[in-house]
Amino acid sequence: MTAGGRVVAVIVGLVGLLFAAADLVREVVLATERSATWPLAAWSTRLTAGPTWAIAVAAAVAAVVTVALILLAVRQLRTPRRRPWLLELGDAAGSARLDLPAMERALRRRLEKDIPGVKLRALALSKRGDGWWVRLEAELPARDVLGVQARAAGLVAADLARLGGLRLDGLDVVVTRLA
Repeated sequence: MTAGGRVVAVIVGLVGLLFAAADLVREVVLATERSATWPLAAWSTRLTAGPTWAIAVAAAVAAVVTVALILLAVRQLRTPRRRPWLLELGDAAGSARLDLPAMERALRRRLEKDIPGVKLRALALSKRGDGWWVRLEAELPARDVLGVQARAAGLVAADLARLGGLRLDGLDVVVTRLA
Protein backbone atom coordinates (compact mmCIF):
# COMPACT_ATOMS: atom_id res chain seq x y z
CA MET A 1 0.00 0.00 0.00
CA THR A 2 1.32 3.41 -0.87
CA ALA A 3 1.87 6.18 1.64
CA GLY A 4 -0.97 8.20 0.09
CA GLY A 5 -3.33 5.27 0.47
CA ARG A 6 -2.38 4.91 4.11
CA VAL A 7 -2.99 8.62 4.73
CA VAL A 8 -6.43 8.44 3.08
CA ALA A 9 -7.33 5.33 5.08
CA VAL A 10 -6.26 6.92 8.36
CA ILE A 11 -8.16 10.16 7.67
CA VAL A 12 -11.33 8.29 6.67
CA GLY A 13 -11.00 6.07 9.73
CA LEU A 14 -10.56 9.04 12.07
CA VAL A 15 -13.56 10.85 10.59
CA GLY A 16 -15.62 7.68 10.95
CA LEU A 17 -14.51 7.31 14.57
CA LEU A 18 -15.48 10.92 15.25
CA PHE A 19 -19.00 10.41 13.88
CA ALA A 20 -19.34 7.10 15.72
CA ALA A 21 -18.23 8.69 19.02
CA ALA A 22 -20.73 11.54 18.61
CA ASP A 23 -23.52 9.07 17.89
CA LEU A 24 -22.47 6.93 20.86
CA VAL A 25 -22.64 9.95 23.20
CA ARG A 26 -26.10 10.83 21.85
CA GLU A 27 -27.38 7.28 22.32
CA VAL A 28 -25.95 7.02 25.85
CA VAL A 29 -27.61 10.30 26.88
CA LEU A 30 -30.94 9.26 25.35
CA ALA A 31 -30.76 5.85 27.06
CA THR A 32 -29.89 7.19 30.51
CA GLU A 33 -32.26 10.18 30.58
CA ARG A 34 -35.74 9.15 29.59
CA SER A 35 -36.98 12.74 29.71
CA ALA A 36 -34.17 14.01 27.47
CA THR A 37 -34.99 14.82 23.91
CA TRP A 38 -32.35 15.33 21.34
CA PRO A 39 -33.92 16.36 18.10
CA LEU A 40 -31.98 15.96 14.93
CA ALA A 41 -30.48 19.06 13.37
CA ALA A 42 -32.61 21.04 10.94
CA TRP A 43 -30.27 20.34 8.01
CA SER A 44 -30.50 16.62 8.78
CA THR A 45 -34.29 16.58 8.76
CA ARG A 46 -34.36 18.59 5.52
CA LEU A 47 -31.94 16.13 3.98
CA THR A 48 -33.93 13.06 4.97
CA ALA A 49 -37.49 14.45 4.87
CA GLY A 50 -38.21 13.64 1.28
CA PRO A 51 -36.61 12.33 -1.88
CA THR A 52 -34.44 15.14 -3.23
CA TRP A 53 -31.33 15.45 -5.33
CA ALA A 54 -29.28 15.94 -2.13
CA ILE A 55 -30.16 12.44 -0.93
CA ALA A 56 -29.13 10.99 -4.28
CA VAL A 57 -25.80 12.86 -4.19
CA ALA A 58 -25.14 11.79 -0.60
CA ALA A 59 -25.93 8.17 -1.46
CA ALA A 60 -23.65 8.30 -4.50
CA VAL A 61 -20.80 9.78 -2.46
CA ALA A 62 -21.30 7.15 0.25
CA ALA A 63 -21.23 4.41 -2.39
CA VAL A 64 -18.03 5.75 -3.96
CA VAL A 65 -16.34 6.03 -0.56
CA THR A 66 -17.46 2.49 0.31
CA VAL A 67 -16.07 1.07 -2.92
CA ALA A 68 -12.80 2.96 -2.45
CA LEU A 69 -12.41 1.64 1.09
CA ILE A 70 -13.14 -1.91 -0.04
CA LEU A 71 -10.54 -1.60 -2.80
CA LEU A 72 -7.98 -0.24 -0.30
CA ALA A 73 -8.69 -3.16 2.04
CA VAL A 74 -8.31 -5.70 -0.77
CA ARG A 75 -5.05 -4.08 -1.88
CA GLN A 76 -3.77 -4.24 1.69
CA LEU A 77 -4.53 -7.95 1.98
CA ARG A 78 -3.17 -8.90 -1.43
CA THR A 79 0.19 -10.62 -1.42
CA PRO A 80 3.05 -8.48 -2.69
CA ARG A 81 4.32 -9.05 -6.18
CA ARG A 82 7.11 -11.52 -6.34
CA ARG A 83 10.20 -10.42 -8.07
CA PRO A 84 11.33 -12.40 -11.08
CA TRP A 85 13.26 -15.53 -10.19
CA LEU A 86 15.19 -15.65 -13.44
CA LEU A 87 17.36 -12.93 -14.89
CA GLU A 88 17.66 -12.95 -18.69
CA LEU A 89 21.06 -11.92 -20.02
CA GLY A 90 22.40 -11.81 -23.53
CA ASP A 91 21.78 -10.45 -26.98
CA ALA A 92 20.79 -11.70 -30.44
CA ALA A 93 23.80 -14.04 -30.59
CA GLY A 94 22.93 -15.89 -27.41
CA SER A 95 21.32 -15.64 -24.05
CA ALA A 96 21.61 -17.01 -20.56
CA ARG A 97 19.36 -17.20 -17.53
CA LEU A 98 20.59 -16.62 -14.01
CA ASP A 99 18.61 -17.86 -11.04
CA LEU A 100 18.42 -14.97 -8.53
CA PRO A 101 17.93 -17.13 -5.40
CA ALA A 102 20.95 -19.20 -6.43
CA MET A 103 22.99 -16.01 -6.91
CA GLU A 104 21.90 -14.81 -3.48
CA ARG A 105 22.94 -18.12 -1.90
CA ALA A 106 26.32 -17.99 -3.67
CA LEU A 107 26.93 -14.42 -2.54
CA ARG A 108 25.91 -15.32 0.99
CA ARG A 109 28.34 -18.27 1.16
CA ARG A 110 31.11 -16.15 -0.31
CA LEU A 111 30.66 -13.34 2.22
CA GLU A 112 30.48 -15.69 5.20
CA LYS A 113 33.57 -17.56 4.01
CA ASP A 114 35.77 -14.59 3.07
CA ILE A 115 34.89 -12.13 5.85
CA PRO A 116 35.64 -13.58 9.28
CA GLY A 117 33.09 -12.99 12.01
CA VAL A 118 30.16 -12.20 9.68
CA LYS A 119 26.96 -14.21 10.13
CA LEU A 120 24.39 -13.30 7.48
CA ARG A 121 20.72 -13.48 8.36
CA ALA A 122 19.44 -12.35 4.96
CA LEU A 123 20.75 -11.22 1.58
CA ALA A 124 18.52 -9.80 -1.14
CA LEU A 125 19.31 -8.58 -4.65
CA SER A 126 17.15 -5.94 -6.31
CA LYS A 127 17.42 -4.14 -9.63
CA ARG A 128 17.26 -0.35 -9.53
CA GLY A 129 17.69 1.36 -12.84
CA ASP A 130 20.64 -0.11 -14.72
CA GLY A 131 22.45 -1.38 -11.64
CA TRP A 132 21.86 -3.73 -8.74
CA TRP A 133 21.50 -3.16 -5.01
CA VAL A 134 22.26 -5.70 -2.35
CA ARG A 135 20.71 -5.61 1.11
CA LEU A 136 22.51 -7.53 3.84
CA GLU A 137 21.21 -8.27 7.31
CA ALA A 138 24.07 -9.59 9.37
CA GLU A 139 25.80 -9.96 12.68
CA LEU A 140 29.10 -8.11 12.34
CA PRO A 141 32.21 -7.99 14.45
CA ALA A 142 32.24 -4.79 16.48
CA ARG A 143 35.89 -4.09 15.85
CA ASP A 144 35.67 -3.13 12.16
CA VAL A 145 32.14 -2.36 10.93
CA LEU A 146 33.17 0.07 8.17
CA GLY A 147 35.97 -2.22 7.02
CA VAL A 148 33.55 -5.14 6.81
CA GLN A 149 31.16 -3.05 4.71
CA ALA A 150 33.94 -2.03 2.33
CA ARG A 151 35.19 -5.63 1.95
CA ALA A 152 31.63 -6.89 1.43
CA ALA A 153 31.01 -4.27 -1.28
CA GLY A 154 34.21 -5.27 -3.07
CA LEU A 155 33.41 -8.99 -2.92
CA VAL A 156 29.81 -8.54 -4.03
CA ALA A 157 30.75 -6.19 -6.89
CA ALA A 158 33.39 -8.63 -8.14
CA ASP A 159 31.04 -11.62 -7.91
CA LEU A 160 28.17 -9.84 -9.66
CA ALA A 161 30.50 -8.77 -12.47
CA ARG A 162 31.90 -12.29 -12.75
CA LEU A 163 28.54 -14.09 -12.56
CA GLY A 164 26.63 -12.04 -15.09
CA GLY A 165 28.37 -8.81 -15.93
CA LEU A 166 26.13 -7.01 -13.45
CA ARG A 167 27.04 -3.68 -11.89
CA LEU A 168 26.69 -3.09 -8.15
CA ASP A 169 25.22 0.37 -7.52
CA GLY A 170 24.71 0.07 -3.80
CA LEU A 171 25.08 -2.08 -0.74
CA ASP A 172 22.83 -1.63 2.28
CA VAL A 173 24.13 -3.29 5.43
CA VAL A 174 21.67 -3.73 8.28
CA VAL A 175 23.52 -4.68 11.43
CA THR A 176 21.30 -6.96 13.50
CA ARG A 177 23.90 -7.51 16.20
CA LEU A 178 27.48 -6.58 16.93
CA ALA A 179 29.55 -9.59 17.95
